[in-house]
Amino acid sequence: MTDPRPSTIGTRVRVAAVMGTLAVTVAACGSGSVAPPSSPTAFVATGAYTAVPTDTVTVVDTTNGAILRPIQTGTLPSALALTPGGADLLVADRADDQLVEVSVATGRVTGRVAVGLEPDAVAVTPNGSLALVADFGDNTVTAVSLRTLTRGPTVPVGRQPVSVAVTPSGTEALVADYQDGTVTPIALPSLTPAPPVPVGPEPVAVWVLPDGSGALVAGFQTSSVTPLTFPGPAAGVPVPIGGDPTGIAGAAGSSAAWLSTGAGLVPYAPATRTAGPAVPLGTEADGVAVVAGGRTAWVTGADGTLLEVDLADRRVVRRIVVGGHPTAVVVAPAQG
Repeated sequence: MTDPRPSTIGTRVRVAAVMGTLAVTVAACGSGSVAPPSSPTAFVATGAYTAVPTDTVTVVDTTNGAILRPIQTGTLPSALALTPGGADLLVADRADDQLVEVSVATGRVTGRVAVGLEPDAVAVTPNGSLALVADFGDNTVTAVSLRTLTRGPTVPVGRQPVSVAVTPSGTEALVADYQDGTVTPIALPSLTPAPPVPVGPEPVAVWVLPDGSGALVAGFQTSSVTPLTFPGPAAGVPVPIGGDPTGIAGAAGSSAAWLSTGAGLVPYAPATRTAGPAVPLGTEADGVAVVAGGRTAWVTGADGTLLEVDLADRRVVRRIVVGGHPTAVVVAPAQG
């Protein structure tokens, strides 16, 4: 089965013009150190382009933009998550049907566990005990115990699950079912699915607000974001944002969420349910992580770059060439 999302369609990849004056860093494969990183570190999944598959997660020092030693995890690394505190990185390898655990301090693989067919998303419960892996090809979510790195039960969800998020309380997970146009709630820790909630065609990403009051669902086909409120969840009226969204991120204490889209990085205010104009990136955005209290975003570009975006000034301040087809990014705190 082929993932219909734009992140795996080769025609979407194009080289974009650099906008403004940017610092550009070129990846040097195999360089760097395995010493514990003393700066926040970005991990970038660069292998989710099915026409040219790779097996590498690129590692970037966010302070100076240096490319550190890459991590070979398995074929088509497509999704990333950090354990609470950022000690371990979890990588879903879509072509190998596995979840890989990596030590952030050393950059080395510490374990692997088989999951369902074509894992396409992963999330971790707030207590760090459980990982939930969305199995795109199986229409399931696989639970993985992180204490023992062993596979647990599988939970049936809608067709083609592509995103999973966990509430801050750890009592519920939400799964975006791309083909069905629904979000499936899963009660935790019982792993009991509830009836799916219709959210419109092709929901591609789901993100829970840091205060736990609701969630946001990005609709790729509808170029909109649908708010969900708890309890329920109940779906609100979709808000047009333009540009075919692919990801959502935000930071605790920030008043805005940010959506990666074909038009750039779009701000969305959950309090007023309004979207603002896109921050131009010079490339289509696939994945986004927001750090530094909501002041900075790291965005993966379809042209093989990782972009640092100043959200206050609404501009790209650094462009780092990571290669491949980067679709996901997470930023771990310093380990040194």
